[in-house]
Amino acid sequence: MLLVFLLGVGVILWAWHLGPFNTPLQQTENSYVKGNITLLSAQINGYIEKVYVSDFEDVKQGQPLVKVSSPNYSQQVVQAESGLEQATTNLANQQQIIEQRKADVKAAQAKVAQVKTQLELSIQQLKRLESLVGVGAVSQNEVDTAKAAVKNNEALLSQAIASVDVAREGQKTAEVTKIGLVAQIKSANAQLKQANTNQEYGLITAPTSGKLGQINIRTGQLVTQGTQLVYLIPKSMWVIANFKETQIDKMKIGQKAWFTVDALGKQKFTGVVKSISPATGSEFSVIKTDNATGNFTKVVQRISVRIDIDGNQSRLNELIPGMSVVATVDTSS
Repeated sequence: MLLVFLLGVGVILWAWHLGPFNTPLQQTENSYVKGNITLLSAQINGYIEKVYVSDFEDVKQGQPLVKVSSPNYSQQVVQAESGLEQATTNLANQQQIIEQRKADVKAAQAKVAQVKTQLELSIQQLKRLESLVGVGAVSQNEVDTAKAAVKNNEALLSQAIASVDVAREGQKTAEVTKIGLVAQIKSANAQLKQANTNQEYGLITAPTSGKLGQINIRTGQLVTQGTQLVYLIPKSMWVIANFKETQIDKMKIGQKAWFTVDALGKQKFTGVVKSISPATGSEFSVIKTDNATGNFTKVVQRISVRIDIDGNQSRLNELIPGMSVVATVDTSS
């Protein structure tokens, strides 16, 4: 009986890493390789024109993957280019009109100067004749004719000044019209840019280097915006190890770690503790356990630990997300 008791105590001490079984090495089989899997989707409606890649192919950042063709977007580009060309032509024509209006203002101002000179001469002529009429050197009829000439030139001056005002208003109107045409060009440029962007959306490229999943699309297939096209798995991966809460007492960020991969014949990889979850796994579940009512059974919780994998290791390129691993952290390191 004593032997059985001691054996039982030994098993408990070993299971909980207590007493002589206490070790700085904390290990768990509840751990997996993780990676940021990116789902690439169609950004426009159209037909699959070409698939450039195949299942599980390695790709580089910027490499073309799928081409989605849509005649509507090609037509939008042509229309936008035509609209921009027309707006540019209208602006050039309007600039010519503005220059003509400026010339009209100068001509009207020159006419004012000319009429002013004529008015001054007619006034001088009138004064000269009025000084001579008293001595009988000129007739009253000549004086009256000179007065009429002065009044006529005054009327012509008023008309010329009004013509300057009209010419200036015409110039202002032309310049206001130009502002509207400049706005039209900006709008046409924006429409062309958007049309080109929509057309460019038809070409799906790899946002980063990595490995593709299975290709489930075919040439000629109709797709809409948001249709799932292909999965991309980047080369950057890490391990999420779910340790028991009793194992992380001395676990710290920066400690050395390693793991073996079941699928690679227990191949060993090294790494370092990058971060520790701020809560247990149960706290992130949709339906949380309520221990306020009913019977309570204590269950050891799991806390996730992220292990970043060291680079330049043998068979590192064979790791894929989802692989099961056995992770170990040296809490004394």
